Amino acid sequence: MKNSITNLWFKYLTSHFLIYNTCWEDPEIDRILINSDSTSDILMITSAGDNAFDYLLDSPNAVHCVDINPYQTALFDLKCALFRHGNHKYLERLFLTGKNEYYQTIFESVEPLLEENTYKYWKFQKEWFSPKKGFYSHGLTGNFARFLNFLIDLKGLRVSINKIIREESTTVRKDIFLNTIEPVLWKGLSKHLWKSDLVLGFAGIPETQSSGMVDLNEYMRETLYNIFVNQGVNKNYFWRLYLDGYYSKNCCPNYLKKEHFGSIRSQLSKLSRSTGTLTGFLDSTDKKYSHFILLDHQDWLIGNGTDELDKEWVSILRSAKPKAKILMRSVHQNLDFLPTFVKSKIKSLPVSKEFLSKNDRVGTYPSTFLLEIDV
Repeated sequence: MKNSITNLWFKYLTSHFLIYNTCWEDPEIDRILINSDSTSDILMITSAGDNAFDYLLDSPNAVHCVDINPYQTALFDLKCALFRHGNHKYLERLFLTGKNEYYQTIFESVEPLLEENTYKYWKFQKEWFSPKKGFYSHGLTGNFARFLNFLIDLKGLRVSINKIIREESTTVRKDIFLNTIEPVLWKGLSKHLWKSDLVLGFAGIPETQSSGMVDLNEYMRETLYNIFVNQGVNKNYFWRLYLDGYYSKNCCPNYLKKEHFGSIRSQLSKLSRSTGTLTGFLDSTDKKYSHFILLDHQDWLIGNGTDELDKEWVSILRSAKPKAKILMRSVHQNLDFLPTFVKSKIKSLPVSKEFLSKNDRVGTYPSTFLLEIDV
């Protein structure tokens, strides 16, 4: 990665702060595409850990989570500790709204279950969950969400946003979007400011990724139209979280729902986690995996001026079971970015764009790729 100011800024942010306070990939889409079962061994990027719990609902053999950011591991470990503690109310009180008056008591009860590094991290960050602060306004994505909400309020769009969120009629949502939101949202300085690399760094988006989009404003306009008008976001916990600032019992990830607590808790032994690069982890184990869930991780490695992408694919191919599946999202429209030696060893499985358009509740990636090892 070239040492530009924005890239140095991004490296600083992602190495010194929690990036994702929630997962920003739709696990329902993942579960349909990877079709895991009791024989599946899944390797995934940790992120906030939410989706790992979702995958347990399909009863795989094992799920291993890897993240280069130790703070993401600490967040995931905290959630695992709350499951091990066995009190759904504690999990809900911390992560449903991200703020609770009993946060000190909850942390004291689970401290014996935390890994040492996790304990050290949350010892100084647990006040994020206090009623005055709120977890979901923290982390880099929390800061980015606050910036977007600042723009919404600055432009006087809060009333219209609240209306379109709760409106059930597609026709009415279309009218609100086209006549009230769209003409204002992409007007003035903000249409340049919000997509600057310095600001996008708070959303965990590196320059190598944002530069892959020809017209970010137009892409986001189309994406938001599809999400807010065609799909509707009344039950979309991804967008509702960052617009409302909290989840509700009727609109939240599966891991926070009481009906799934017992099933996830009974399978915690299937979960493992480590901090470091994907390549480093794979090179340290002889275990083979049937599924690799890479999120948008490949975009971070493309065009960074190193051979990290090549090394990672060498490790993936060596650690893959026959016919292993690889799921990843990208700003790129095709797979031309893959190393040459990889293309002869994989095949791309069809992913319906119509299916994604109707069902992907996040929708912020132009491409979703499902690959199969074909060697």
